[in-house]
Amino acid sequence: MDDELFDEIFVSSNFMTVFCTQHELDRYLDSMVLSGMPRGMSIVFTKKKLNRKYAKKEIMNAMPEQIKGMIESIGHMVH
Repeated sequence: MDDELFDEIFVSSNFMTVFCTQHELDRYLDSMVLSGMPRGMSIVFTKKKLNRKYAKKEIMNAMPEQIKGMIESIGHMVH
């Protein structure tokens, strides 16, 4: 699966946690529930379109600032 290319990711609001597939995200969320996530705690992931296709290794090794740079900017004005 490392050779597979992705054009979308699921990312946390602080860009620290990233998943390439819905299955990975679901497994993570299930593990959080099973581990006794504190009452009232919410976890939010947003599906983001990438500016090009990236290998999973590139995505998973990227720092938060690099992840931000990989995300397609919506509504970017061109002069």
